[in-house]
Amino acid sequence: MSIFKNKPIITGSEFSKGFTLLELILVIMILGIMAVGISGFITLSTQTYLNATNRDGLVSNARFVIERLNRELRNAVPNSIRIGTNSTNTIQCIEFVPIVASTVYIDIPVSPEPASKIVKAIEFQNESNQPYECDGCQDLLMVYPLNPNDIYEDHNDSVGKVFSIDEVDDTKDPWEISIRNNNEVMFSENSPTNRLYIANKQIKYCAFINKIYRYSNSIGGNLTVPGRSRPVLMAEHMIDVTSGELPFTYLPGTLTRNAVVQIHLNFTRNDENYVFDHEVHINNVP
Repeated sequence: MSIFKNKPIITGSEFSKGFTLLELILVIMILGIMAVGISGFITLSTQTYLNATNRDGLVSNARFVIERLNRELRNAVPNSIRIGTNSTNTIQCIEFVPIVASTVYIDIPVSPEPASKIVKAIEFQNESNQPYECDGCQDLLMVYPLNPNDIYEDHNDSVGKVFSIDEVDDTKDPWEISIRNNNEVMFSENSPTNRLYIANKQIKYCAFINKIYRYSNSIGGNLTVPGRSRPVLMAEHMIDVTSGELPFTYLPGTLTRNAVVQIHLNFTRNDENYVFDHEVHINNVP
């Protein structure tokens, strides 16, 4: 009896159903090459997307601060804009006083009239388009400021162009605005257009350490660089002021043209530079 009885006979064709070592190596090499190519494509696509996102963010950042500054400067009290730098020219600030309300006055105490604490004005609204109210507020009344010193100087003198408001009597016609002062007051001069402005804070934008910050303080005092209050970050990734490119230039108004603020912002990120130049025309209607 044969010992191979009832055992299957394996033919050569059945041996050939598997993979040889060479075939496995070739497959692994092909898959590796494909993986490298696909990963490189994915990496390139991801980097392109990140660069585009960073670029859009940088442009949006610049547009935001320019639009915000443009809007606030256009609403500034005429001749309230001033620019300053620190002693090493590494920080530059632009400061101004936003208008809370404005109107036309009927009568103010100005020479040769006697001193008084009452200003008569046409009824007016605040920045929210609501009837103006001031009961113990900290607002200031300004008439015909011709330079920043008229606005930022001491408001407690009995003669000047800026005085603190005590209250507004809107039951009278015209309205009567009471001045808060220990003595009767006298305005330095009349406005050619009888224009009266009301404000309560000074705003400052400072560029330093590759960023732009916004400050808000009560009105008065010398221009401090940077500001005294807690800053709010408005933009970043700027080229440092120490590079010699100052971001703000102010051209005061004249009899033939409005005041102009020139804004020059240079941003950089990922070895790409973006320069934004903008001019803001300030209405010269004191």
